[in-house]
Order: sequence, then structure tokens, then C-alpha cells
Amino acid sequence: MNYYKILKQKFQKLFQKIVGFGNQYSDVYYLSLGENCLTDNILERFNIKSFSTPYSHARSNIEYAIILEKEKYHNMLNPDYLLYEYVGETKVVRNRFYSSKSLIFNELHSNGFEFTHHDVKANSTHNKSYYRKISRMLSFDRSKKLKFLYHTRSNENLNTVEIAKKAEEFLEVYQDRGIQCKLYFFFQDIVKDDIERSIIKIHNSKNVKGYCLKTLELWAGDDDEILWARKDDDLIAMMIDDFKKEKF
Repeated sequence: MNYYKILKQKFQKLFQKIVGFGNQYSDVYYLSLGENCLTDNILERFNIKSFSTPYSHARSNIEYAIILEKEKYHNMLNPDYLLYEYVGETKVVRNRFYSSKSLIFNELHSNGFEFTHHDVKANSTHNKSYYRKISRMLSFDRSKKLKFLYHTRSNENLNTVEIAKKAEEFLEVYQDRGIQCKLYFFFQDIVKDDIERSIIKIHNSKNVKGYCLKTLELWAGDDDEILWARKDDDLIAMMIDDFKKEKF
């Protein structure tokens, strides 16, 4: 057993908790918007995560998020729409009320809102946790500024122009409440040679920024260094630096 590794992990978690506690009192909140757990993990390991959102540990897409924000999460935990389904051999809860009109998202993120790690249908603790997350999202006022991080999974139908448009539509919900907000989205483009690895800003409007990360490996599989994109932290760090520094 590697006690040094275990101790290091415990100290890292403690440090992240302390930093996260401080981030909650900042005038800028850094928040995950999905499409999966990766953005929450990135915010946490770069020590800027403010707190978990309803999107942090789920599979979704920005079209679902727009509907959720506009309806103030009214149907998110409605038991009439919560179903048990499977991802491979893993049983998950999905809300089938939400659907995408476009076909620009990876199939994994187009099957309804997926509670990947929470049984909000049968586990009251998980259900209450989501109610707290929803309540927090609805409680924002003009005293806080919001920065959202959104990872859209690569697929053959990916359309970044449409993603940018939907990002603007998402932000309008908060702007209508007088809240200053920005959204950064990013995706992968797989390259064959290390010399091709790079990060390119592909969209740069006032409130929405888009980045293409040219990487050697798809962020998937059983290797945590690849799955959580840690092998590409040098590229991600460049994006996060922009994310942190840009003024409102």
C-alpha cells in the first residue's frame, strides 16, 4: 500500500475544501455547466470551483440547460419523468422531460438529463442534495458575477457556431435578472503528433469564449490521467488562465 500517495490525496482534498470554502465568498462564482463531470473536476483541481451545480455530476447538454433555467428547474425532479435506464451495465436515473431539437451533441448526452451518480428517484439524501443545488442557482442576485465552464463532447455533428449561439441564449436568462455572466466552452480535436498539440480560441464574443484543444487522446476510457484530461493540463491551464483573468 502506498501510504505517501494516500496521504497526499487526503491533503489535496483538504486543501481543495478550504479553497472551495473561500471561493464561496468571492464576488465571482466559477461554475460547471457540464456536459459531464469533467468541467467540475477541472474547476476543482485548478482550485477555482465555487460549489457544485445541478450540472456538475450529470450528463446533459446546453439545450437541456436552457430549458432548465427558463423553467426554473420546475420539472427536474418531477417523479413523473424520472426513469431507471442503463449506460452499459450501470443503472442510472434519467429525466426524459428534456430533449434536444438539434443533433449537434454526442449521443451519450442526448438521452435526457442523466443523474449519473445520484439516485434522485429512490434516495432521499440524493434528492435533497439536488433541491439544495437548484435553490442555490435560483438565489443568485446582482451581487454576484457568474462564470460558467462547459465541455461539449466531440462528435461528427459538432457545430461550434450553434454552441456559441446557445451559450448566448443560456446567459440571457441570468442577464434578464441583472446578473453579469460569461460562458467558456471547449472541445477536443484529436491530432496524431505531439507537435500538433495546441489550444486555439475559436470564438471570442463579449460574454462567450470558445476553445479547441488539440490533443493526442480522447478523454475517455479507464486511465484516469486520460479520462480526466490530466495529461492535457498544460493546455487546459492556458484556458483557465483566460477564464480567471478576464474582467466583466
